[in-house]
Amino acid sequence: MMLKRFMTISAIALLMSLIFYLPDLYRYVANGVLYIGKGDGMKQMIPFQVYLYEHFKESRTFYDVSFGLGGDYFTSLSYYYATSLVSYITFLLLAVYQLFNHADVITQMIHMQYVTAILKCSLVFVAMYYAAKEIGLKNRPALLAAILYSWSTIFYYFTYTWSFFSDVMIYLSLSILGLERLLRKGRPFILIMSIAVTVFSNFYLAYYEMIAVGIYFLLRVIRRHHDDRLTRPQAVLQTVAAAVIGFMVGNIGFIAGVTSFINNDRTLEKLNVPLLIEWSSNNNIFYGGFHLVVIFVAVIALFSFKLYRYYYYKLFAVATWILMLGSLTPFVGSMFNGFSMPQRRWVYILAFSTAILAALFIQHLAELTVRELLLAACPIILVVLISALLLQQFDYWILYIPLIVMMMVFYLKNPTGRWRSLIILATALCQLTLIQDYHYGVQHPYFKTADYFYADVYNRKMQQEIDQLKNAQPDDMRRISLNDNSSVNTPMYYGYNGTMLYSSIFDKKILEFYEDDLQIAQDKQKNSYYARLSGRENLASLLNVDHYITAEPDASPLFKQMDDFVAAKRYAVLKNPYPLPSVRVADKTYAASSLHNALEREHAMLAGVVKEEGAAGHFQVPDLLPYAKLSTDHADYKGRTLDVKEDGGGLVLAFDRSKIQPYTELYLTMKADIIVPEDRDFYVQVNEKKVMKPKKKYKYRRRAKDAVMNVKAAETIRITFPKGTYHVELRSVQGEDYQQLRQAYAKYQKKPLTFKKEKKGFSVDLQGDKGTLVLPMPYTTGLTAYVDGKERPVEAVNYLMTGVDVKPHDKQVIIRYTPPYLKWGLVIMLIGLLSTALWLQRIHQKTK
Repeated sequence: MMLKRFMTISAIALLMSLIFYLPDLYRYVANGVLYIGKGDGMKQMIPFQVYLYEHFKESRTFYDVSFGLGGDYFTSLSYYYATSLVSYITFLLLAVYQLFNHADVITQMIHMQYVTAILKCSLVFVAMYYAAKEIGLKNRPALLAAILYSWSTIFYYFTYTWSFFSDVMIYLSLSILGLERLLRKGRPFILIMSIAVTVFSNFYLAYYEMIAVGIYFLLRVIRRHHDDRLTRPQAVLQTVAAAVIGFMVGNIGFIAGVTSFINNDRTLEKLNVPLLIEWSSNNNIFYGGFHLVVIFVAVIALFSFKLYRYYYYKLFAVATWILMLGSLTPFVGSMFNGFSMPQRRWVYILAFSTAILAALFIQHLAELTVRELLLAACPIILVVLISALLLQQFDYWILYIPLIVMMMVFYLKNPTGRWRSLIILATALCQLTLIQDYHYGVQHPYFKTADYFYADVYNRKMQQEIDQLKNAQPDDMRRISLNDNSSVNTPMYYGYNGTMLYSSIFDKKILEFYEDDLQIAQDKQKNSYYARLSGRENLASLLNVDHYITAEPDASPLFKQMDDFVAAKRYAVLKNPYPLPSVRVADKTYAASSLHNALEREHAMLAGVVKEEGAAGHFQVPDLLPYAKLSTDHADYKGRTLDVKEDGGGLVLAFDRSKIQPYTELYLTMKADIIVPEDRDFYVQVNEKKVMKPKKKYKYRRRAKDAVMNVKAAETIRITFPKGTYHVELRSVQGEDYQQLRQAYAKYQKKPLTFKKEKKGFSVDLQGDKGTLVLPMPYTTGLTAYVDGKERPVEAVNYLMTGVDVKPHDKQVIIRYTPPYLKWGLVIMLIGLLSTALWLQRIHQKTK
């Protein structure tokens, strides 16, 4: 009987999900409009899912050199899809889909976004229905609660923007269902499993759930329901026990997420959180809101104080009041975001609360008088009308307000089941109309067509050109660098080893390498981002960049153009004339403390290997800055403050030709940041090199640091900015003649070593050299080296890279990776499963 009911509810859920997504399916078929956000959706969500699917399918080790510069992609992407159970279902369905569809995997993954959205909407529906039933809602009001929650604007927004995030809407309903079953019936299984899947799937979502479910538990325990089987001490003890056991079962995913978070660097400018939100249409939860628009019936329910005498009605009304008040201050968003930058992602909890409250209101509606109903409806009617007038925007869903209120009046005069069913149907149709208004009125600018996607994001002509370059690569550690603004994660789209990554979480050592050790000038100065190597030839050779594809004149002056092609625009393909072997054995070791600037560090890595201890590196290059004549152009420079009077103004450095003539490039080390205006992006340009920077008020902006602007050697260096006021510090100017690179190229070409990827790790065949085997991939704990079958220590070298000491008689090195937490995590999970089984057996024996 229970199984039959579950199948019926699941079928209804699937039907409701299909109805919900029918407009989006039509927009895709008729006009090619993708249910994928043009921002993070196309730049992160699609490439991450494709990347994980391909690696999971091939059963590769959790470390790969293709993840940015290399790294533990499973741990780093645990914030996204790596530990998402819903994503695993998506991947299984995609594997089946590939048996019948032979398009490229990118197109297949786009199709799967619709399948996953419908599936997830169904899961949200089913979980919400059973949660609603558990707190006493009758069948039809429970179905309405499930519709309002699964059809909410926040679900629609989450699923197309960050599709993994809407997983939490399943887990919230399951957690509330599990908590209620424990408190009212003494059955812990659903609570344990809901905590386990939440904890495993995403540590960030688990944090949200801990706050939401924790507060719900406190409200339930402070004022118990008369049907509660557990006393307060029993409730606390058993709930804590269930939470601990659930955490044990799902600990592997949680530890992966926490490990990645700890190893990440989210350093931002000073955080300034105002007391109240900025009042705008985006934050209006009653009309035109960006994240959530609350169904108006829930607001009527809030003002129906007569119904507060019911336990759950009062519980969810109080919770809704608290959440609505919380939506007025960014501090709540900051709290849910780990007390960092405020985000309104938490409002899915308000969607849950209002869905339940609206359904409870309709269930108890017959107990109101007409006068009480109309008085309760006045506030939301006024708010909606005022909002519509202020926004000068008409949404069709407001036509349902007078219709539904009139139907409620008729119901109060003649309280039959038919009228209540009509009210439920009209409310559901109102929510469906609201979603279409939300799509066209709020979110429409963020939707792009398939034509846009295949022209500007994933271009098949670009794929063909990259495939040709990959086919010519000598081994698995060669890299290609692509300058293309469509997505920083282009290596995941096109399947090559690159030099860039856009992800909320990755190893902070890479940012330290970019910002502190080598001071690489990057375009964006944003968290979650690193890209390319600023056209620095030494770094390109050290990191095995053989080819550079660009539509701009921004490559190293040594790179030679070998081809060009037209994709979204015309691109040049340039070849590195001094490629070093993929891996190399360095016979000299230099102490990091003896190297004082980026150019010295580059030379030391070319001549040998850099470690914490070693010989002093004598790579000093003269500083040419004291020999330069400094002047201004349409600007005033006092102290360290540069006031630029017009666009393109700034500083001018003039050198004698004799000082510049020996060099191919100049390395200008400087620190530059905008002072005013604070609300405008800007650029820093040094001769031919131009770097874009985000505005001062950008919330994910990293602090400005010293950076090297490498340009072709010239007697005049112009440092220019847009009109504004800037903080500018000039550190040094050094010349680079690339003699050290040419010497390294000649030296290592004599004994080239090759790097091979295997399912269980990586292998290198040696040629009898003694020294440190340098692998240009980020070192991380968990990497293990086996030299001719015997384990040997792995160490961090060259600031970022991986090193293994080798001897003349060594033949082969195998590198393997195991996440450090995995073995103990499996043990803890097994203990958690055993504890669950023992607890359930004890309950069964008591019941028997």
